[in-house]
Amino acid sequence: MIGRLLARFRRPAAPSANAVAGGPSVRWMGLDDPANPFVVEGYDCLAFVRSMVSTTQDPAIAESFHLQRHADGANLAGQLPGDAVAADCKLAYRSDGAPPDGPLFKAEAMEDKWDIYLHGDRIYFCRSWTGTVVHVAEFTATGDTLAIHRTWSVGSADPGHATREIDYLVKSHVLGRRVPHPLPDTLAAQPHLVGLHSFSLYGRQCCFGTFADTLHDVVLKAG
Repeated sequence: MIGRLLARFRRPAAPSANAVAGGPSVRWMGLDDPANPFVVEGYDCLAFVRSMVSTTQDPAIAESFHLQRHADGANLAGQLPGDAVAADCKLAYRSDGAPPDGPLFKAEAMEDKWDIYLHGDRIYFCRSWTGTVVHVAEFTATGDTLAIHRTWSVGSADPGHATREIDYLVKSHVLGRRVPHPLPDTLAAQPHLVGLHSFSLYGRQCCFGTFADTLHDVVLKAG
C-alpha cells in the first residue's frame, strides 16, 4: 500500500515561474489521509511543481545559469555565504566514506533551483541561477557515517530553518530520497502560497511541504 502511495512522489528581467492554466493545485493532506504516505501532515506539491515552468527575461540571469552548468565548484573552496551566520548542529547520514571533490547535484533545467558541491571537508549549497552560496556545511566522514556538525548560512536565514533546509537538500538532492521539505513558520498556511514558495525554493525536486519537524529519519508510515 505504502509503495503505491509513495510511487507518485518519486523523482522523475526578474525570474518568474508560470503555472499551466487550469493545471494541478496544491492539496492539503492530514495524517489520516490514505493518500499521505508520510508521518507528518502537510501539502502535496508534486503535481503543482512539475507543472511549473521557470523563465527569465534577463539575459544576464540566463547566461549565469548556462555558465553554472559547466562549473565544478572548485572556486568555492573556503568561501562562506554573505554575512554568514554560523551554527552547530548534529546531522548524520549513512555513507560509504566522503564522496570525491566536485558536484554532488547539478541542476539540469531552470526548474531545478540548486547546485551542490563538495570540496575538502565542506559542502556548498548554491542557487543554480546565480551561483550564490546560501549554505556551507562542514562534515566528517567516519566508517559508514557522514556527519555535519557546523554550518554557515546567509545572514538573513533563520538558523533553525537553515538547518532543516540543509538536511532536506542532503536527503533529497544528494541522496535522492523523496522526503517532506520544511516550510518556514512565517509562511501563510495557504495551499497556493505554499506551492509557489516550494517551487521557488526547491523547484521540481520537492513533493510535500510541512511545518512539522523534518529532521527525524522516520518519514514513511509503517505498513
